[in-house]
Amino acid sequence: MKKNLVLRTLTILLAVCLMGAFSMTALAVNARWESTTSRDENNNICIDFEEVQVVLPSSWSGKVQMNISSDYVSFYHISSRNAWTEELGYENGGHLFTIAYTEDNDYLDLPSYMVIGYTSEGTYYAEFPTDYQAYTGDSSIAEEYNSLSDDMDWVKANLTLTVDVIITIDSEYIFETSASSYLTESDLSGLTADEVQMAINEIYARHHRRFYLDEVQEYFDSKSWYYGFIEPDDFDTSVMNVYESANIELMVDYLANHDFSADSLTDEYILPTSSTAYLTASDLTGMTADELQMAINEIYARHGRKFSTASIQEYFNSKSWYTGTVSPEAFDTSVLNSYENANISLLIQTRDAR
Repeated sequence: MKKNLVLRTLTILLAVCLMGAFSMTALAVNARWESTTSRDENNNICIDFEEVQVVLPSSWSGKVQMNISSDYVSFYHISSRNAWTEELGYENGGHLFTIAYTEDNDYLDLPSYMVIGYTSEGTYYAEFPTDYQAYTGDSSIAEEYNSLSDDMDWVKANLTLTVDVIITIDSEYIFETSASSYLTESDLSGLTADEVQMAINEIYARHHRRFYLDEVQEYFDSKSWYYGFIEPDDFDTSVMNVYESANIELMVDYLANHDFSADSLTDEYILPTSSTAYLTASDLTGMTADELQMAINEIYARHGRKFSTASIQEYFNSKSWYTGTVSPEAFDTSVLNSYENANISLLIQTRDAR
């Protein structure tokens, strides 16, 4: 009774708030597919499910039907669905796309899909029709369906995972979250060109692509998470979600425009940007307490501080950039800039937590 009440309430809200933006048909729904609907600043239709947001163009208002089942939500062109159903005698036609959730890899057998995002328990994906779904007996209906289909690239780019807790991936990955969040150029700092290219390949590998080069294939074959069965020539990049597509674009641009020859000195640093940019917790992922302490010392060493512990002093003496001139007792922390002060605080906090 409570579930039916929720669905009736959502249907009423949909009609009142969006003035017939589209209709909603509820089958046996679970909490995953309960939703709220609103309009954004451009009057587009925003549908927020428990962990996924779907945004539809304002031009779809009154033309689209949302069918909810226990396992998925499908979106249909109303006119095509009604016309085909009347002609065939059973419900059919007009399919635009479906969003679904799975805890295994059953979506990999689908002929046309795109991963929306990963959670700690499963995967959200979108499925698209591979045959023509418009009603062909009426040119005006077909034309309206075609207009909706023309917007599908925009709709795909606006299918997003909204859940805060995303999958925790182990250290076998170059970038732990490249499939679930946007990378920045600072994330790429210090990587070689080969490492950036391998990070691009890693995104493809998540979707089970195989590789031409033996050394690349062997690298991913060594990873416990990898299962490669799609040949390079058969791989379809449309399976990428919005994060993956953006991150690949970022890395391709970085490869094309970054001067990797200028990075040789940064290889000598634990944290190359600790004096010029604010570090984040993700920058410190995987570092031990000893490494975090040495990163603190590195900030001091940049300002010529010497160290009482022989092993630490020997470590910095081996660096081409280091000139130790200030004794530990004479070192004045007022020489530190705002980045360094903030980064030392973060490093100490992280070190103590480990």
